[in-house]
Amino acid sequence: MPVQRNRGELSLTGSQAEGIRDIGRAWFPLAGDAAPVVLHTELTGSTQDDLAELWREGAVPPGTAMIADDQTAGRGRIGRTWHSHPGKSLLVSVLIELPESVADHMAWTALAGACAALESVRIHACPKDRRAVAVSWPNDVVAVTDSGPRKLGGLLGEVCGRRDGRIAAVLGWGLNLSLTAAELPTATSASLLTAGLAVPERDPLVATWLDGLHRRLGALAETGDPEAAGLVAEANAVTETLRPGITVGRPRLEPVVGEGLRVLPDASLQIRTDAGVQTVTAGEVSLLGMQPHAEGETR
Repeated sequence: MPVQRNRGELSLTGSQAEGIRDIGRAWFPLAGDAAPVVLHTELTGSTQDDLAELWREGAVPPGTAMIADDQTAGRGRIGRTWHSHPGKSLLVSVLIELPESVADHMAWTALAGACAALESVRIHACPKDRRAVAVSWPNDVVAVTDSGPRKLGGLLGEVCGRRDGRIAAVLGWGLNLSLTAAELPTATSASLLTAGLAVPERDPLVATWLDGLHRRLGALAETGDPEAAGLVAEANAVTETLRPGITVGRPRLEPVVGEGLRVLPDASLQIRTDAGVQTVTAGEVSLLGMQPHAEGETR
C-alpha cells in the first residue's frame, strides 16, 4: 500500500523504493552519502509514521532517512505535539535496526541520537563555542543561556517491531532552525536563530547526525554494552541536566526535584533529593533555572 503525502513529492511501494533514491539525494547530497536511501517530501503527517509503514511493507532498507519540509502530525515524547514551520525547522527520521542481543539497551537509541544531534549542532552552528549547547536528559538538545536552558530540539525513538532477529525502530529529530521568538511554542523554547547561533542548511546537519548516530549505535551493536560502547561516558560528559535545581515530571507519578548526579548504564537518571538518591527511568525534565556548575563539574 503506498504511503501518501499531502503536497509531497513521494508516494511509493516497495518495488519503487530504489527509483525514489535519487529524489532525496538531489536535495540532500551529503545526507545521501550517509544513508542508503534519502526520501524527501514537502508535507506529510509524520516522518515517523511514514518510515514505520515503509518498514512494515519491506519497502526500504535500514538506514533510510526521510526529511520533510513540514508535517501536520509531528510529535514528541508522551504524545505531545511537535510544532514546526515550513522552511524554518529540521524534521528528519531514520530507520534503524539493532540485533536482539541489545534489546535491553533500546533506551539508548534516543539518548545516543541526542548526543549525535548535539555533535552536529556544535559542528555546524557553534564550532567556536561548543558549550553553547548541551543535551538535556533524556532526549533534548538545549541552548545554554544565562536565563536557563532553552530547548532547541528533541529526539523521539519508536520501535516498529522485530524481524529476522533484529529490532527495528524509527528515530526522529526535530530542530528549530530559524523560528522567531513569536513563532516558538513555549517560553522555554529556542531556535538556533533566537539563541544567536549560526543557522546552517539542513543537509550538513542531517549528514553529520546520521554519521554520528550510526557510529554510536554501531559500537553498541558490536559490544552489546553501553559502557564499552562509550555511550555512558559521553552522556555524562555532555548532559546539562547533571546539576542542582532540576524537576523530572513523570506521567501519573509525583515529580522528582533535586540535583542530577549521573546517567546510569541503563540510560536512567540518578537524582539526589531531600529524601535520598532516586533513579528515574523515564520522564521529562523541567528545568527550574540555571544554577552555576560547581568547580570541576562535568557538563
